Amino acid sequence: MARILIIEARFYDHIADGLLAGAREALDAAGASHDLLTVPGIFELPGALNLVLAAAANGTDAARYDGFVALGCAIRGETDHYHHVGTECMRGLADLSVAHRLAFGNGVLTCHDEAQALNRADPKRKNLGGQAGRACLRMLAIKRELGLA
Repeated sequence: MARILIIEARFYDHIADGLLAGAREALDAAGASHDLLTVPGIFELPGALNLVLAAAANGTDAARYDGFVALGCAIRGETDHYHHVGTECMRGLADLSVAHRLAFGNGVLTCHDEAQALNRADPKRKNLGGQAGRACLRMLAIKRELGLA
């Protein structure tokens, strides 16, 4: 059974709830176990993932996972802050994913407004949390097919 860590940013709780529900549903449907680590906002997602990877490298069994799902949301406001936070979050997650050959699913939203975010997070609509969970599992399957997991 695959062991997956979901790292979620809870800056927008009502949006995070939908993303998390979708991801959990996808992982449960596949029979994967999952743990949850919560951070304040999307900027902290790469840092938290890096800490988990460091703990696993140092021999902490509780930090060993087969795959990872990142969830969160940034919504455009009156300034460009969401753009900078979103760019750095995505760059950090992509860099870690490639450097460590992670089975990774990205469910981080960068949206123009709250309505767009809610539509993408809702498990009954776009369900991007569920898509991120399934992406992680597919990447894990590829790793296994190639003898890397």
